[in-house]
Amino acid sequence: MASLVNADITEIRQASAGLAGAGFLPGALGAALLGGAAAIGFAMGSWEQFVHAYLLAVMYVTSLGVGGLFFVLAHHLTGGRWGTTVRRLAEITAGTLAVSFAMYLLILVLGVLAGSDALYPWVNPDMFVGDQIMESKRPYLDPTWFTIRSCVYYVIWIAMAWTMLGLSTRQDSSEPTKRARAMQWYAGPMMPIFALSLNFASFDWMMTLEPHWFSTMFGVYFFAGSFEGFLAWLILLCVVLQGRGVLTQSVTTEHYHDLAKLMFAFVVFWGYIAFSQYMLIWYAAIPEETLWYDIRQHGVWPFWGLALAAGHLLVPFLGFMSKAVRRNKQLMLFWACWMLAMHWIDLAYVILPQVRAEGSVAVTIVLGLIATAGALGVFLWAWMSGAAGKWLLPVQDPRLPIALSYHNH
Repeated sequence: MASLVNADITEIRQASAGLAGAGFLPGALGAALLGGAAAIGFAMGSWEQFVHAYLLAVMYVTSLGVGGLFFVLAHHLTGGRWGTTVRRLAEITAGTLAVSFAMYLLILVLGVLAGSDALYPWVNPDMFVGDQIMESKRPYLDPTWFTIRSCVYYVIWIAMAWTMLGLSTRQDSSEPTKRARAMQWYAGPMMPIFALSLNFASFDWMMTLEPHWFSTMFGVYFFAGSFEGFLAWLILLCVVLQGRGVLTQSVTTEHYHDLAKLMFAFVVFWGYIAFSQYMLIWYAAIPEETLWYDIRQHGVWPFWGLALAAGHLLVPFLGFMSKAVRRNKQLMLFWACWMLAMHWIDLAYVILPQVRAEGSVAVTIVLGLIATAGALGVFLWAWMSGAAGKWLLPVQDPRLPIALSYHNH
């Protein structure tokens, strides 16, 4: 066992040392794409379309970060063992939330605090006049209070991510058992705080795009998609790293199988939440609730919704239900890429139909693709910078030998 760990440690050290420099190119390209999308939106008079596309991009990378944070907290809270080999990758992913926060700050400063209603219509005080429902929401939708809440959400997540990553990296050099117990202890109070903050963040950032609408299930819906998207990212990341000779002996078929099982479970869970939300709103037929779906019954969005139901639930449900598929690294690479694409389509379905200005839906979608590609470039830079100089494996964790010899039963 010692020789197995030592061999992989050499690979990890060689790989992580050059990551900071390698991340510059995707970061620069990402920033250029974001700037290009903004320029296109401004030049075409499609600023409202751009800001929705930009929100989509920021929510996409934020969802990967919060998914990583949940994985880390759940791993420690349950005393998980098999996930030890991929835990450091999740910790670094959670650490990218600081960059997501920086990107969302542009929305707060240039949009909400500047009084622009291009994204959130409730920023315009005229929307509250003569509207009893909106008047009751006025204290909650105060721009200053909204900004404070948004910052608090990110600060909470970043503090959690950095605390866990700091303890984990210090575990590599000293007191591994003590650090492991500390991380497990911290995970207890962190988990309910994480759950509440993610729930309210999803309400604030996406549900208030249509301020009359409400759904108590929306936070769980966003969580399900976020964790599923993170698992897809983690599988993709492991395959790419192993293709470069990293973690080749640490992440085995058994670990891919468990990651695939988790992703499959969240495919079903996402479908359950999505259907339940739709069914309950349809059955109750309350105008303030149904209007969100009514907007999505016009133009291209009905077809988008059908594609989402098929591509996000039915196709992957059948596609990697088989144990043989889940244990095949190359097939799971395909399904990981598929689910990352479906996660984008899911968030686009939530955000892009809320564009109120006249204009081509195709332009909105293209801007969303460009902005998301840009945000992912910045995300990759943040991930590579966070990984630079670190072991990509918690080399002194007491549970590592068990994780390395793990077998599914």
